[in-house]
Amino acid sequence: MPRNIKFVFTAVFLTLTSGIFFKANAQSVLENEISIQADKKPLGSVLDLMEEKGNFRFAYYGKLAVKDSVVSIHTDNNTIKGVLDQLLGAKYEFKESPGFVIVRYAPLELALVLEKNTVMSDGQQIVIGYIVDTQTNNRIENVSVLEKNALVSTLTNKDGFFELRLKNAPQAIELTAVKENYKTVTMVFLSEIKIQMGDKKNKTDYIDGDFSEIERSGIGRFFISSKQKIQALNLGGFISKVPLQASLIPSISTRGMLNTQIVNNFSLNILGGYNAGVRGLEMAGLYNINRMNVDALQIAGIFNTVGGSVNGVQLAGIYNNVFGNLRGLQVSGIHNSVKGSQVGLQMGGIYNNVYKDSKGLQIAGIGNTVKGSQNGLQLSGIYNIGKDTVRGAQITGLFNYAKELHGVQFGLVNITDSPSGYSFGLLNFKKGGYKKISITSNEISDINLAVKTGDHKMYTILMAGRSDRTDEEKLFSFGIGLGKNIPLGKRFTFNPEFSTQYLYLGNWDIYNSLSKFDSPFSFQLCKGVALSAGPSLNFYWSEKQDKNGNINASTFVQDRTKRYTIINNNSKDILGWIGWSFGLTLF
Repeated sequence: MPRNIKFVFTAVFLTLTSGIFFKANAQSVLENEISIQADKKPLGSVLDLMEEKGNFRFAYYGKLAVKDSVVSIHTDNNTIKGVLDQLLGAKYEFKESPGFVIVRYAPLELALVLEKNTVMSDGQQIVIGYIVDTQTNNRIENVSVLEKNALVSTLTNKDGFFELRLKNAPQAIELTAVKENYKTVTMVFLSEIKIQMGDKKNKTDYIDGDFSEIERSGIGRFFISSKQKIQALNLGGFISKVPLQASLIPSISTRGMLNTQIVNNFSLNILGGYNAGVRGLEMAGLYNINRMNVDALQIAGIFNTVGGSVNGVQLAGIYNNVFGNLRGLQVSGIHNSVKGSQVGLQMGGIYNNVYKDSKGLQIAGIGNTVKGSQNGLQLSGIYNIGKDTVRGAQITGLFNYAKELHGVQFGLVNITDSPSGYSFGLLNFKKGGYKKISITSNEISDINLAVKTGDHKMYTILMAGRSDRTDEEKLFSFGIGLGKNIPLGKRFTFNPEFSTQYLYLGNWDIYNSLSKFDSPFSFQLCKGVALSAGPSLNFYWSEKQDKNGNINASTFVQDRTKRYTIINNNSKDILGWIGWSFGLTLF
């Protein structure tokens, strides 16, 4: 029998017998019977009903009919494939993976033609063929041709040809041709060499989800070759799991272009690598790029970026990026980003960003941002932003913002769009909060200006005052404080306040401090204007001389308060008195 006739006969025989074998021994999900009654229902609702009745899930790859299109179907004891054929028609193909029915838009058909199957002297087997469009008979470029048992793949060239080199060819070679918008074609034939595979098997799966976003990102456009992107587009959710891989750069690796479809237990990338995912450990001198999920420890000199979710730890010299969710730890020299939700810890030298919800801790040298709800702690040098509900604490050196606060803020400036929570800072702005400006006079300061912000249960005070006795002797005061607004009626309020102030009395090197307990009552004259007056309890501490021996000769405070004095302890430089204040409160 001629070689090529024997080749074709063997392929046809194995295909037919394997099809009979699997039909006899395994009941396909697509062959399970189901009854569906739906009249003018959205397609998505009908598919959800099929999932519920058939105890499986749909996985959509590529273009799918609009799920809100209206359909009607009445069928009893029909196969799941039969129902899908009625709903979607011949432009779709259906496959299955454990627990899934895969729906793929494929209106066109291709054919896989084998030309040569050669065994070399070193045992390597070379398979050569081409791919054609069955309707036009034109040969097709950029078709992925895969031998999934040996985990070897390639793309057809501009003339539609492909060449696969199989170093350890399995006994039954299974070639699969895949291209976007074409139905998948598989051809099975017997290898002329027999190799005992033992227990060394690669598990293949279908992974549900669209992980192409990473290829459209700036990093993906720069580091991932066009051939790798085409390969990932054609093969879609086909994923294999292997123990290890190594690469110099993404296009030069032990798995060739198929690394886009392989999940590794250990991945070593000398400069950088691009893989489907990792379950274990991944290390790179410069960068790691993963198309799908990572359950691992990732270490890179420059950056790690993951198209799916991360359960584990990412360590990078500059940048970590997760397109899905993070459950674990991110540490980088500059920036960490999670486009899904975060549970765990982010530590960035410059800033951290979470696009959805955050539960845990963010620490950054400059700023933290959570676009969803936050439950935990944000700690930064410059700013913290929570664009939804913040439950926990925001602590920063400058600015905090929370859309809805159910926790506490510590910063120079705090802003929240809700009346709840507590804000501690020089300026605190809250929805429906307490925002007042007071102009008053008291026993030592002729004029005082105070800005009061916060809410009625607690507001902060930023104040300054001035008095002149002579051209040479003046008093300037600067201080901060806390207060509470207690309504006593429609127009009356009581505002107990505590403040501490620094007093300048002619020499900055001599420390003078004043602690005040004010208890003014306010009467609202009209909207935005109120009169305030009340007593105060004051304690004044001063130094006798500065570090250079200059004597504190000022008697400004003593002279102004002597008729109110209740404590005069010269040995400890403490003075106490009962004082008063009177003025206007605006807004």
